Amino acid sequence: MTDPGDGAGRADPDRPSWAGLAPMNHVHQQGSGLSETYWRAEQAALERRRGQRWGLPAAALVLGLNLAGFLVLGLVVTSDASAVFVVGIMIPSLLATGVAVAISKSRGNGPVVDFGLPRSIPEFLGHLRSGLAWGGVAVVGGIVLALILLSRIEVGDPTPLGAVTDTAVGLKIVLALWIWLGAPICEETMFRGMLWGALEKRTRPMPMAWLGNRWVVLAITAVLFAVWHREWWRLVVLLWGGFAIGIARMRSGSIVASITAHSLNNTLPALVVLLA
Repeated sequence: MTDPGDGAGRADPDRPSWAGLAPMNHVHQQGSGLSETYWRAEQAALERRRGQRWGLPAAALVLGLNLAGFLVLGLVVTSDASAVFVVGIMIPSLLATGVAVAISKSRGNGPVVDFGLPRSIPEFLGHLRSGLAWGGVAVVGGIVLALILLSRIEVGDPTPLGAVTDTAVGLKIVLALWIWLGAPICEETMFRGMLWGALEKRTRPMPMAWLGNRWVVLAITAVLFAVWHREWWRLVVLLWGGFAIGIARMRSGSIVASITAHSLNNTLPALVVLLA
């Protein structure tokens, strides 16, 4: 792979707008004379660039399907304690994720390249470590922020899905597993896979090309991720988690890291549902 810092002085339309920011983007290995890209999302973006024929319209379609599914669910299901609700909250995300994978296969390089999936065990372990580290940041910061918020505001029901306490044990297990594993996989494919990749693509000289800057991508995905959950009392907590999970994605170049961070962040809510 061509190093982002190569070719200085040459105009290349395929070079991302952040490609020339080597002093910020690289960590120097002492004694090796080499530089290792620290924000590996940039390497991943360069790798998929030539084959990626999907962008913001595709990401909007995926997120729109997810949102439409949840709106329909709210009209159909009246009880959080029913089996229909437990299954119903999975369908929109699974459908949107399936569409995202199909778009990647038909109009991109496939999920391995487009979403930065690991190709080897050492690479997978690296993504896992990054996800665990930033997931820990999300959990610790989220707990602190939640305690501060609960001490200052009145919240009728501070636990999302509070009505599931009356649900059968089997459904609780299914819902807890969904919160812990299923939702992180689907949401990261949508937000840090499709939306992230679509924003990174906007790096050619064009209107609003600044959207492709890695920090702008991080901010946009974190804000939309927080708003998407529609839990306004803990919006600050969700923002914190969105930024921490996004940094795992930016650091590794892979949604495996952000899925890991997201899953770790969801461990406590999953346990609350399971043990309530």
